[in-house]
Amino acid sequence: MSNEDLKAKMREALEKKAAATHGSAASAGPREKVHGSEVVGGAPKMHRRKSG
Repeated sequence: MSNEDLKAKMREALEKKAAATHGSAASAGPREKVHGSEVVGGAPKMHRRKSG
């Protein structure tokens, strides 16, 4: 398979994915991945070094 064929195939897949994403996002409305107590206020972030 040549480089141009591969690029065309990937571009086609990307366009197909984008079309599917835009169609469902418009009908479902804005959806956030994180919600609830994880987002609202909360404690400051704390980093713990891995022990072990």
